[in-house]
Amino acid sequence: MKVIYGICSWGLGHATRSLPVMRKLIDENNDLTIISNGRSLDLLRGELGENIEYIDIPDYPMLLSENSRQFMAKSMIYWPLFIRKMQSGLSQLTKMLKTRKCDLIISDGRYDIYSKKIPSFFISHQMRIMNPLRIKMLETGSEIFNLFFFKRFKGVIVPDYKDDSLSGELSHNLKKIDEKKINYVGILSDFKKKKTKKDIDYLISISGPEPQRTILEKKLLLQVSQLEGKIVITLGKTEEAEKINKDNLKIYSFLTKKKREDFLNRAKLVVSRSGYSTIMDMALTNTKALMTPTPGQIEQEYLSEYHNEKGTFYSVNQNNINLITDVEKAKETSGIEKNCSVEKTVENIMNVIHSNEKSPFN
Repeated sequence: MKVIYGICSWGLGHATRSLPVMRKLIDENNDLTIISNGRSLDLLRGELGENIEYIDIPDYPMLLSENSRQFMAKSMIYWPLFIRKMQSGLSQLTKMLKTRKCDLIISDGRYDIYSKKIPSFFISHQMRIMNPLRIKMLETGSEIFNLFFFKRFKGVIVPDYKDDSLSGELSHNLKKIDEKKINYVGILSDFKKKKTKKDIDYLISISGPEPQRTILEKKLLLQVSQLEGKIVITLGKTEEAEKINKDNLKIYSFLTKKKREDFLNRAKLVVSRSGYSTIMDMALTNTKALMTPTPGQIEQEYLSEYHNEKGTFYSVNQNNINLITDVEKAKETSGIEKNCSVEKTVENIMNVIHSNEKSPFN
């Protein structure tokens, strides 16, 4: 089959979590074309090599705000911009499909990558879009918004479990979307859990959109000298290949999949953003974490609160993070103790996309 795979470029999480599915498609001798933008596209090219076609189509910007009042004001401007950007991406894809054959489209978080003429599947953990004030009417409206777009896809795939969920109310306890029509397939991660010695005391992963990625980098680099033990820092900068060794500290601009997997399995505690893909990585390896959401990224702020309440991870606001005290609190959490299988998840996804069933949303 000729497969087009669209990837949302908000951070690197969408790209990394879709890698197991992409690798499965490649192993089954499918002809893969990847659509993404920026660092996500760079990461995928680095992981999958140059025998795959990569197309740079920018997606819509992320809605970020520093406070609730700013969120409401920015929303008025954001949604018309979102629609224009989405139409632009869809227009480019539609034009591209006029000159090439395609049998299947998979979109991880890209509302603009689909075709009504080709079986298209949407991957997302956000059936409900949160707002900082938790205004129920707006959150219910976001479900209606999703329902409107789901009609363009043959199936909707949620990388989470139906019960004992990792995403909480982002994809559960829905009001307008029938959860029986959604395919809850289990977690997606590009890592494998390994039995190895835990010899890294702290793995600090700095990521997210600019300028917040750089702000967090500066803040943590100032504090990291207060920690004792072996420390590894990755800066999430795919455009650089820097490595710094200093006493008990190693700093990498970016890590390959093999290195990321090795370090995560060896880490006693991870310091990272509270992105959903990162949470799935922590679930797979049963690693404890100190998390700090990207300021203004409502989804991460919700996930931080959700897992704080469950006691699985400890989270703290970026402005207030204090490594020396916060890592001790994080060590007291349980982590996610569920036994997770990415292989089973990928198998579930393959069953969904190869199914002959009609879209439940039409």
